[in-house]
Amino acid sequence: MESSKVIYLMDNELSVLPENPRCLILEALFLQRNCKLREIPPSFFHHMPALKILNLSRTRIKSLPESVFKLVSLRRLYLNNCELLMALSPSVGELKHLEVLDLQGTEIMDLPKEIERLTNLTCLEVSFCEPMNHRRSKQSNPLIPCGMISALSQLEELSIDASPDDEWWNACVEDVVSEVCHLPVLNTLKFYFPRVELLRYFKWYDAVMADPPLSHFRFTVGCRVKRIISRLPSDIEFELERYARCLKYVNGTAIPGDIKQALRHATAIFLDRHVTIRKLSEFGYGNLKQLKCCVVGECNELQAIIDGDQIEARLGDLALEYLHIYYMNNLRSIWEGPLHYSGLFVLKFLTLRACPQLTTIFTSELLRTLICLEELTVDDCPEIITLATCYKSEDAQIFPRLKKVSLHYLPRLAGFSECLLLSPRLEWISVCYCPNLKKLPILDKALNGNLKKIMGESSWWKSLKWESTKDSWDDIFVPVDVCY
Repeated sequence: MESSKVIYLMDNELSVLPENPRCLILEALFLQRNCKLREIPPSFFHHMPALKILNLSRTRIKSLPESVFKLVSLRRLYLNNCELLMALSPSVGELKHLEVLDLQGTEIMDLPKEIERLTNLTCLEVSFCEPMNHRRSKQSNPLIPCGMISALSQLEELSIDASPDDEWWNACVEDVVSEVCHLPVLNTLKFYFPRVELLRYFKWYDAVMADPPLSHFRFTVGCRVKRIISRLPSDIEFELERYARCLKYVNGTAIPGDIKQALRHATAIFLDRHVTIRKLSEFGYGNLKQLKCCVVGECNELQAIIDGDQIEARLGDLALEYLHIYYMNNLRSIWEGPLHYSGLFVLKFLTLRACPQLTTIFTSELLRTLICLEELTVDDCPEIITLATCYKSEDAQIFPRLKKVSLHYLPRLAGFSECLLLSPRLEWISVCYCPNLKKLPILDKALNGNLKKIMGESSWWKSLKWESTKDSWDDIFVPVDVCY
């Protein structure tokens, strides 16, 4: 170890570290995910003068030894998800060369003012723990001391999260936002805004966002309600993380102009439990133009995603690639009214889950725009009778790129549609508790040769009626007793 420049000890179930190791040329030490590590010996870092990277994330440490603050060469300090770490020593200000400080997922209650001395810091990430009466008093320090953020003029990335119940955050957030907006080189911001009007500190222009000129942002706006179990699947959370500029609007009322301005620059939106909105296009069709991902949940007054009558003439197509709708008590259609030279021409993934008023999904006009759809999931929509409505005289439509179809808990579904054929590229079909679905719009293996798997209950499979008995699909059928 004395001659090592890099030491990897992560995921080793370490519980004890040596008292005073001599690692004079060590530059990087990785101790993350040692969940049994609760304490670091006081003199552990005394002989590591060259250490530049220290990762202690996901350990059970409650504090840092003072010796860590003598690491004058330290550039990166990772303490994320150290769930027992409640305080950071003012001595952190001695780490003058520190560039990255990650405190996300800790139990930190406030930041020491001495952080303002870390003038080389380019990345700061922190999430403050939920307040508890016995842990904070009126004499407590502010979460973020006044002037600290503005002193960190080299910050390029900043992430600040707090509990919606934290009155200390609500008390200082406006001052923090004001300072954030004057950081000269900030390009990435993850931030919780408890009030919509705080967005006014940012200067928005039609083409670009300026002051600060953010290339990446993840804004949560509104009063969140913390739940024991989230209704949003974890894979959707990961999907939202993929997009550079994401706006999450929670428990909103009406359509604030500040939200419209931010939405114009977003590439993803998560609209969660909006109280009054009836159509997503009420935000302004032009403000939705850059969106590639849209997740909408528990907006009980929402009846349609897009209303063609609300579209300004010839604004063109949406850029939307991913649309996930869940727990929508009054949703009746995806697109209502005329298309006006618009449509969902680049939509690739569509999920509809727990929409009890939905009876059909596509009109024939909308079908013609879904030329890029690759995955369709419809789950727990008990009133759906057919996937598409069309006139008998119309030509059959086809999803040319569709690869996966999942239809679960649709007790009234009687068929796909007379005017709908599945793509020759189709690879996978899953059907569960659709007792009235007696036909699948697949023909023979010459046309549907890419189909590799059909999943469903054995009783449903045996009851299916086929247009042709030329080919048997039994070889790719997988019986499933429980649907997920």
